[in-house]
Amino acid sequence: MDKKPSFKPYNQGQITFLPPSLEELIPEDHIVRIVDSAIENIDTKPLYEKYEGGGASSYNPVMMLKIIIYAYTQKIFSCRGIAKNCRENIMFMWLSGMNMPDYKTIDRFRVQRMKDIIPDIFTEVIAMLHSKGYIKLEKYFLESTRIKPDAGKDSWSWVKNPKKFNEKLREKCEELLESIGEIERQENQEFGEEDLPELKAGKDIGSQSILDTADKINKKLSRKPEDSTNRWEGLKKLWRGFSGVK
Repeated sequence: MDKKPSFKPYNQGQITFLPPSLEELIPEDHIVRIVDSAIENIDTKPLYEKYEGGGASSYNPVMMLKIIIYAYTQKIFSCRGIAKNCRENIMFMWLSGMNMPDYKTIDRFRVQRMKDIIPDIFTEVIAMLHSKGYIKLEKYFLESTRIKPDAGKDSWSWVKNPKKFNEKLREKCEELLESIGEIERQENQEFGEEDLPELKAGKDIGSQSILDTADKINKKLSRKPEDSTNRWEGLKKLWRGFSGVK
């Protein structure tokens, strides 16, 4: 007697008496906790001094700094990309305390309020993550800045040189941060004043379009394996006829 396969329970609409907190879902040794703890332990007075009293309330600068620095460690440099992750990524949701600043707010914070502060913090966090084995500097910067891997055989020897390490790391971090401005210019040119497409792309897709697509998929899934084999054999015979190959 054939055994039936068994599957773990799956119910998206299941209601739990006590829903899990985001805190419970973040591994203890995850890099997001390292970034969170590092920024929690810095002197935040210079951050708050960037704000004047009065007017509408602002997002907490400590929270904003956390999501930006963490995003950069994950090679997410677009302000739209950071805003998207605050809406969709559990690590960012936990780090932001479920705040969801839009991309314009993130960009203003990056350029206007913290331009002179972010490089110092970013450099030190990257240095710490490197020393603890969370990232490999050469891989991180090559993937982030698209520098050609063969750009000098010994171009990364400074990583193992204590005398040059701090200076060169700062140089690389500043180079990377400078490139973010170009990313923003390109996205603004592509999207204008809009956010990323997934927020509006589905508005014109009605339920009938979804059902029609599902029906097409079902027809393909119901096709027997031999149907595909026979069709492939037919195509090969047709090709032989055109090419004269027997």
